Amino acid sequence: MKNYILLLCIALLFGACSSKSDLDFEGFEKKDQIYSTKKAKNVTIKQAVEQIEPYQVIFVGDHHDTKKTHEFFNEILKELIHKGYKIHLANEWFSPKHNKMLKQYINDEFDSSELKKKREWEKFTRFDWDLSKMLYETVKNSAGQLYGINITKEFRKNISKKQTLEMNLSQRDFFYGLDLNVKAHQKLVNPYLQHCDKMPNSKSCMERMYRVQVAWDSYMAQETYKLSKEVLKTSKDRLIVFAGAFHINYDLGIPLRFARLSNIPYATITNYEINKEEDIKLHNNLSDIVYIYGK
Repeated sequence: MKNYILLLCIALLFGACSSKSDLDFEGFEKKDQIYSTKKAKNVTIKQAVEQIEPYQVIFVGDHHDTKKTHEFFNEILKELIHKGYKIHLANEWFSPKHNKMLKQYINDEFDSSELKKKREWEKFTRFDWDLSKMLYETVKNSAGQLYGINITKEFRKNISKKQTLEMNLSQRDFFYGLDLNVKAHQKLVNPYLQHCDKMPNSKSCMERMYRVQVAWDSYMAQETYKLSKEVLKTSKDRLIVFAGAFHINYDLGIPLRFARLSNIPYATITNYEINKEEDIKLHNNLSDIVYIYGK
């Protein structure tokens, strides 16, 4: 009986330790810092790069409107370049159809102002061009390369409305191959789809919005896979995928879909904005490297 009670107590003890909240890293000062979840400690820029440089594919989550996070990523790029790596930057702001344009920019056929104009940036997005320009200039000045990986607006619209007759054969194959049943990903995305509750057919709205999100991640993962086979030719080539943090965090967006296509090991970097009213808590699987910052 004593042994049974002891075993029951042990089971209860370890069972109580398995909740999600107990997997968070806590106890942070509210200041700008870089945290390695693999090492459970703060690191410098150089130490962060030392951790990620063995990986040929690196996913970086972006907070689109934040100067600090872009400056942080720019320092990561510069440190990798200083160590002799060639940067292949694949980013969300361009689609594969823009690759010729990006190549011309890299080859100095026109400058960043012309690139902005050709991309119709102000029509395309409200975010600050200068933040992205800073990264593109760093890559260009190091003889690196730029690539677009985003799904086009037209294809995304057809996926949303299930307009398969408007798709070509490869697009239809992509559409019918979408996996909409990753439960962990659904739990991550669904809270951001609550506006559908106000729609006449809320279920249809949520299904449509989630289908687009999966397509978005899957398409960028597919393009990343294609690029990995094309550009990773030497031990000094690094393919860096720069997209919104929501596409990267917890390995549930682009990284998960990429891992289904390729066994190339990868590293992840993301950002965490400090909330003055709340303690800092980082889930252990948020990302390999997390830049914690305050505005």
